[in-house]
Amino acid sequence: MKKIAIMVDSGADITIDEAKEMGVYVIRMPIVIDGVEYIEEKEINASEIAKKMRDGAIVKTAQPVLGETMKMWDQLLKEYDEVLFLPISSGISGTYQTSKRASDFDEYKGRVFVVDSKFVCAPTKVLLQFIKEMIKAGYDSEQILNKVENEAEMFAIIVPEDLVYLKRGGRISNAAAMLGNLLKIVPVLKVENGAIDVQTKVRTVHKAYQVAMETIADVENKDDYIWMMLSCDTDIDEYAKKFAKICGNEVITDSIKSVVMSHTGPGTFACGRIKKLKF
Repeated sequence: MKKIAIMVDSGADITIDEAKEMGVYVIRMPIVIDGVEYIEEKEINASEIAKKMRDGAIVKTAQPVLGETMKMWDQLLKEYDEVLFLPISSGISGTYQTSKRASDFDEYKGRVFVVDSKFVCAPTKVLLQFIKEMIKAGYDSEQILNKVENEAEMFAIIVPEDLVYLKRGGRISNAAAMLGNLLKIVPVLKVENGAIDVQTKVRTVHKAYQVAMETIADVENKDDYIWMMLSCDTDIDEYAKKFAKICGNEVITDSIKSVVMSHTGPGTFACGRIKKLKF
């Protein structure tokens, strides 16, 4: 059986302690705050980023430096036969395309496998558990890549707390943000096939949360899925209990960290479902 290293980037929202506990390796993304670059988790954490955003900072993300990614591959290949790298969804970042091209270099061909899982945030941690089980069952990296890219499925709804954060990051215009907040329009965003788009718009945050939960739960064979609810810095315990009743299953709660929060702002709420991989 081949010895396989599992590697992700910080789009998976895995802390340093979680990575050690799970036995996975994380290449950290740069976070740019008012023009100053930090490496998330190493030089700044999600709570500090949330505070800076609430204080008016403009926060952006960047791809991990390719040279650092390849350096990690080199280090891992001294100990492992293969590296299975799952960067943030290709629909959100260019990291997958950049890494995939590098994996075709002679020194990595057949040894580094870059997977477009189309996952982001805490659901990636659920996917990683399935991958660890597949490795134990004897799957090699190419078999896991094919299974994940063809069968793994995540569908999520994201509700930003305030349009001001989308405006600060240049993702909507000043006029759209002002009009949206004036009319109390709350965008309900969907993450489907690895890309973020608008699902609908409602007039209150409470309504947005309700729409999010009902939309995610609208699927047959609910037992075929794992259910999650996430937030940046908001108490969601009561909503998680309500969501569990709607979907008829246990709901895992977790936090939204630097990458998605930098786009949507602190206070962001999300819920989603992850299809169980069968093997």
